[in-house]
Amino acid sequence: MNFQFTPARIAISLLAAALAPASHAASITLDSTSWAETGTSGLITGDGTVTTSPTGNAQFGYVSTFGGVSGVSPLLLKTDGKGNEAANNGSTVRSSAFSAATSDTLSLLFNYVSTDGRGYDDYAWARLVNAASGSTAAWLFTARSTNSARGNVVPGDVLKRQQDNSLPDKLDAVLNNGASIGFDVASTVWDPLGTSSGFCWDAANTCGPSGWIHADYTFSATGDFYLEFGVVNWGDEAFDSALAFDFTGLTRASFPDATSTGTVPEPTTAALALLGLGLLARRRRG
Repeated sequence: MNFQFTPARIAISLLAAALAPASHAASITLDSTSWAETGTSGLITGDGTVTTSPTGNAQFGYVSTFGGVSGVSPLLLKTDGKGNEAANNGSTVRSSAFSAATSDTLSLLFNYVSTDGRGYDDYAWARLVNAASGSTAAWLFTARSTNSARGNVVPGDVLKRQQDNSLPDKLDAVLNNGASIGFDVASTVWDPLGTSSGFCWDAANTCGPSGWIHADYTFSATGDFYLEFGVVNWGDEAFDSALAFDFTGLTRASFPDATSTGTVPEPTTAALALLGLGLLARRRRG
């Protein structure tokens, strides 16, 4: 049979194509994910230092270098002769695997809090990991401690300071819709910082929280992934830092392995004073 495409048939075909169901990009929800920790993590309510996140969740998550363990970071940074590369204690949380399709979107919130100063590059990261290979699929957030008024804390040039220059050195997520990010100079009195709570290395003018920062990512490929958030002391283990995180759907049931509920024992005033003197003396001798 000789089948001919008449104008009427072409019009009907185009109409049918227009009415056919189309696949749409979806916003990834993390409601059903579970999380496992290495080091110190937990859930905590907002306070005067790290406020409740824009999600409005009653509690949000955190990881801290206080009570951390060695070897948790996928990144090794240059020390520029400061400190010791072996001093890299920190903590991570990792999600269970979830599926995503090309053009799906993921929205996360982060707030980095540091008591340390530049030259001892405490840093934080968030990454998307390919569940099958364990390789980094995307960098979603980075931050680095600094006591330089000209230095940026977020993204902190973390990826460009890697010892291995062959690794990706740019963020794949968009932070705060591309707007510039300043540093919210404020209190460091925050329970997850443990015995560093209330301190700031060398009276630096950039200790404190970064404020809540949106990280938005569009998946470039279909696959199974997991998320990893972490924070690390780098150069020495004095003066801790922490990363708060939140997302729609975060619940206590998601964190069965968290060792802390966000109530870290508060040291006495005398103990804090002695600690501060000891840390300052140690750093000045370094």
